[in-house]
Amino acid sequence: MLINEFSMECNASEAKIWQIFTDVENWKEWIDGIEYSTIDGNFEDDALVTIKNLKKPIVSMPLKDVVVNKSFILQAKMPLSTVDYIHEIVKDNDVLKIRFAVEISGTLAFFFKAIFKKSVTKNLIESAKRVVELAEK
Repeated sequence: MLINEFSMECNASEAKIWQIFTDVENWKEWIDGIEYSTIDGNFEDDALVTIKNLKKPIVSMPLKDVVVNKSFILQAKMPLSTVDYIHEIVKDNDVLKIRFAVEISGTLAFFFKAIFKKSVTKNLIESAKRVVELAEK
């Protein structure tokens, strides 16, 4: 079940955007509320990303469906549900876009969707804007 998605045009190369995506230690530059983030190993399927949010406990999430210069998913486990944070670089008719989406599945998906919808929407928009700013520098 899709919670929300947001896409934005970017005047940078796929490689530049991918460099920003894979620089996990600097995710705090484009994701609100992160104190620090690290990755255990290379940026590939099943590598664990650890994130310390400013007001929340440390969480570790695996990377899924990593496609170099195209996309990756950061997957969070919730009680009886899974949340997929989707990050994509989309080329459509020579226009490059960054697409962020959040999907949730599982028994309690409806519950978490109701709780997260407003904050997820704001975070998707802000994160996309920051990635575009960094990539276009």
